[in-house]
Amino acid sequence: MAAPFLIQAVTDLLADISTQGKTLLDVSCKEGDVLRALVSRGFTLRGTNFESDGPSVDAIPVDYGVDLRRPLSYADASFDVVLLVEVIEHLENHRIAINELARILKPGGVLILTTPNVMRLNSRLHFFFSGYHKTKRRFIPFVTPLEQAHRFHNYPIDLPILYYLCKQSGLDVEHVGSSKVKLYSRLLYAFFGLPVHAYTWYTLIVREKDSVQREENRRLCRWLLSPRTLMEDNLVLRLRKK
Repeated sequence: MAAPFLIQAVTDLLADISTQGKTLLDVSCKEGDVLRALVSRGFTLRGTNFESDGPSVDAIPVDYGVDLRRPLSYADASFDVVLLVEVIEHLENHRIAINELARILKPGGVLILTTPNVMRLNSRLHFFFSGYHKTKRRFIPFVTPLEQAHRFHNYPIDLPILYYLCKQSGLDVEHVGSSKVKLYSRLLYAFFGLPVHAYTWYTLIVREKDSVQREENRRLCRWLLSPRTLMEDNLVLRLRKK
């Protein structure tokens, strides 16, 4: 079940999107909580799930047996909006998934992607002491069969890598949506926000010798140094297909 704050974050990022005659696909929709929240908006809704069979969601069609590790069966430019809510951290091949989601989006279409935010300062501190990111789910038990490994957050993605993969697939970041912020994260931002800003700016802008890459890094910094990126539990992005 999707957390209520994530459902709200997704619907907020769709608030200014015209719904007239628009199609929306929620990939790996699970129990369909996000789809139900969007019924009144006027989209033509559809969902997918990894399992081989199951019911529809309140008469919304759901395609079962859809594996994001493989090419999707939908035609190019099939949907105006695609949602990927708390899924990418379960996938070992981010490139294939993002490329396929971009392929089935219409030009000018929107991808809403959410994932546990390993860029937040809380996660960075956790990585410093433990050697692995804090992804809101315990480390995978080693007795877990490989076919069940996807249930864990084994493949968290850093924002710079996600940014790169999306750009290579023709997707540009438009907005960072809102998520949950713990008091501890606010305190970390108060203590470390300024030095993180300074060091990131030095690394990506000052030290970069290639002028073209430097300009791209400036755009990346806008999202990388957003207070939401540095504090919020989940990364919530709206991307648009060129």
